Amino acid sequence: MPAHNNPALKTAEMRKMKGTLSLIFFAILIAFSVWFVEMDIFELIQSIPLFFQFLFTDFFPPNISDLSTYLGPVVDTLIFAVVTTCLSSVLGIVIGFCMAHNTTPHSAVRLFFRGIIAFLRNIPFLVWASILVVIFGVGTMPGLFALVLFGTSFLSRVYAESIEELNKEGIEALDACGASYFQKIKHGIIPQFLPGFYSWTLFMFEINIRASAILGLVGAGGMGSILKQTMDLFQYGKTSTVIAIMVILILMVEFVTNRVRERLI
Repeated sequence: MPAHNNPALKTAEMRKMKGTLSLIFFAILIAFSVWFVEMDIFELIQSIPLFFQFLFTDFFPPNISDLSTYLGPVVDTLIFAVVTTCLSSVLGIVIGFCMAHNTTPHSAVRLFFRGIIAFLRNIPFLVWASILVVIFGVGTMPGLFALVLFGTSFLSRVYAESIEELNKEGIEALDACGASYFQKIKHGIIPQFLPGFYSWTLFMFEINIRASAILGLVGAGGMGSILKQTMDLFQYGKTSTVIAIMVILILMVEFVTNRVRERLI
């Protein structure tokens, strides 16, 4: 049979042509991006030795002379993450139930909250922190508000998606028995939703630890404040100590949350 009359061969040729066109498109896109940002590949390669020289001569060895003074910011960072995760999860679960199509009290309520959350979620938390620092001044409050806004918008969406993916048979059975809205929530939704709730809330806690560690870069407190202060004073040995503490803290939190997740789910 001629190739042009064979549907399987025509499909394979079309797929091959689409793949080739996609590669050409991405190659042109990358070349345009490199040209647009005036990226100099040779300058980048030449700067690599300077980068390692700066890293190993200025950042190492870490200066641990003020190690005890970092304890307060570490505690602040942990408290930031705990408080903001709790507040975000409470707000997120209420809004998530309003956003999910199978639990929303009305389609207008669902559209309203989806619009609000889409707006909040598309603004990075560092931008929120910068705006709130202008409003409330330098301190911990802007950082807390920024993380609550970021966490609520993130958790609302993932909670709503988790609720919408639940098994419908149990809810339909309760519906057939004449269960009320709150009875369906209590007996049909919440028992199925709890594993997803635990998983996403613990994940949010890990994100908040990382976020609260760098919020100080915009004057919102936490370990980021020490990081910015040491860098502004060119005390890079102390900066490397702060970064090492942040990495250890994040790894410890990931280990603990993984253990908690294994026990709860």
